[in-house]
Amino acid sequence: EREAREKVESERELRVQEAAVAIKQKYGKNALLKGMNFKSGATAKDRNAQIGGHKA
Repeated sequence: EREAREKVESERELRVQEAAVAIKQKYGKNALLKGMNFKSGATAKDRNAQIGGHKA
C-alpha cells in the first residue's frame, strides 16, 4: 500500500514538473514563479531577463 501511494505521488509530481516546463517554454521563464519572488528585493524576475544571470 505504501509503495503504491509513493508511486502515485511520484507520477503526479512528474506530471506537474512536465506541465511547468511546458508552460515556461510557451510563455517564458517568468510565467511560473513562487510567491516569494514577488517580494521587495526579490531577484528572480530580473535574473530571468539577463543572459546567464549577468547584466549584458
